[in-house]
Amino acid sequence: MHELVDTQPDELFVKQIHLIETFKGAGFLSAVTVMCEIGDFSVFKSPKQLFAYFGLDPAVKQSGKFVGTNVKMSKRGSPLARRVIHTMALVSIGLTRKGVANNSVLRDYYLSKCQSKPKMVALGAVMHKVCNIVFAILRDDKPFAVIAPAQHKLNYLHSRCLAA
Repeated sequence: MHELVDTQPDELFVKQIHLIETFKGAGFLSAVTVMCEIGDFSVFKSPKQLFAYFGLDPAVKQSGKFVGTNVKMSKRGSPLARRVIHTMALVSIGLTRKGVANNSVLRDYYLSKCQSKPKMVALGAVMHKVCNIVFAILRDDKPFAVIAPAQHKLNYLHSRCLAA
């Protein structure tokens, strides 16, 4: 697969694979698998569509006046892509051998979610974040960079002021 990808460096698909590889937690095989499962990225207009395609969206169970409160992942999408996103989320919240977080922002998010939710529910929330990151990387056509939430908020407010 490396040879196949390396012989086509100008292809959009190959560029997208290399962009996903910039996310720490996504190796070559993860990036290739995600891109093969996505196919043509231009069909996804929002991250929610990508969530649904991967089966990460909530499955709401209700009928008539009954509204179910036990909401789980729908798992109706690609099980292979969902497994890769799960692995990317696990690596992101993990620590290196030196005790440093692989992705400090996602690890802090995971730990804050673990305060009020079970661990697997918190991991599902991190999977959503990872899917959002993959969507943003491919949409913006830019490599991944860890940005603290406070800095992200400042960047967002600054861009809103320039647009107005």
